[in-house]
Amino acid sequence: MSRHPSAPTRPAPVAAAAVPSGPPEGRRDLGAVWHVAAMTVLTSTPVFLPGAAHALIGRELGWGEGRMGQVLALYWLGSLGGAWRSRRRESPAAVETTLAVALLVTAGALSAMAAWPTAGLWAGALAGGVAYGYSQPHTNQLLMRRCAPGIRGFAFGLKQAAVPTATLVCSVAVPLLVVPFGWRSAFCVAAGLCVAHCVVLWRSRTAGPAGAAPRTTAPALRPDRRLLALSAAGLFGAVVGNSLGGFLLVTLTDGGMTYTAGALTAAAASALTIVVRIAAGRGSDTGRAGVYLVLALMFAAGLAGTCLLATGGTGLQIAGALLAYAGGWGWAGVLHYAAALAFPGRENRATAWTQMGVSLGAMAGPLLFGFCYQVVGAAAWWPVSAAGGCAFIAVLVARRPDRVTRRASTETYGGD
Repeated sequence: MSRHPSAPTRPAPVAAAAVPSGPPEGRRDLGAVWHVAAMTVLTSTPVFLPGAAHALIGRELGWGEGRMGQVLALYWLGSLGGAWRSRRRESPAAVETTLAVALLVTAGALSAMAAWPTAGLWAGALAGGVAYGYSQPHTNQLLMRRCAPGIRGFAFGLKQAAVPTATLVCSVAVPLLVVPFGWRSAFCVAAGLCVAHCVVLWRSRTAGPAGAAPRTTAPALRPDRRLLALSAAGLFGAVVGNSLGGFLLVTLTDGGMTYTAGALTAAAASALTIVVRIAAGRGSDTGRAGVYLVLALMFAAGLAGTCLLATGGTGLQIAGALLAYAGGWGWAGVLHYAAALAFPGRENRATAWTQMGVSLGAMAGPLLFGFCYQVVGAAAWWPVSAAGGCAFIAVLVARRPDRVTRRASTETYGGD
């Protein structure tokens, strides 16, 4: 897994073909970050747009909440499959090409949803999920290749802040497009944006350093204790985060808040998550110890928040919503960054494992929580709190020092 350079003062990268000799700086750094953020927003639309426009879609097709929930779960099943496939793929020399293809698949999925909704919503959710799950590890690798060491954590935080941003964008699309022009208009606009960004990525693709092979040949990756623990943290953390996304509003209204007040609280919590994801990424730039400390603190805050949601009472639930969203759903960028740091030259394969954990938790969490909530109400947040505790423990397991991995990643990425 580690390759030790011969020069003691300034070691060479793990593999010249796997990790470019020096990341570009300045505009190139920020350009890669914004490309990846836009990519994440667009490939998330096949799951968030149907949810946002569910009222009109359900009215037209005669679908209830259960049917739409199955469609959304299918997206995360596809994401799991895409990440599973990505974990064995060689690293393409031009990562932008892979991302451009994923955007085309997403555009096709959105078009199918709009043109043939009865079958297209199912097929589009599955295809869109595969494109998302397959492309996310490659976006992580692009950030590690293109961004300077001092801003990589910030870049991962901004990338993952694109996920709650996508939920807000899809929600805003309802009054701007869905209501006046019909729900299909939002899907068509999103598909057009996917095609447009695909063209931009294709034109900006780079083949890496001179003389690089079309595909790099990094050593095979066998998940070790650290990677399995980080994947488990992603699984349990996604159970918390996606349960919040699906059931926070109904919890607040059942607890005595008006629908408007509950919606405003949920919107404030979502906005806070965006800020926290970026800030957490920036804070993790202090080094590997900072990465695991930030992760542990965030999962602890999320655990406290879900416990407050379970206790009831308007004031406690408002505080719980903010804490749970900030910590229990703000960790994703730091988690993938930790996996990327641990496996230099194989960032896409390593983060494919953490993405699989996140996708599995995102699929299973809302389904299990919905069943529990029907039976015990707000007390369903107690098992979610247990999942948050498991995520916290998994981070502590992953944090145990691994000198070989630490030395290899320090040499490749220029230190902490």
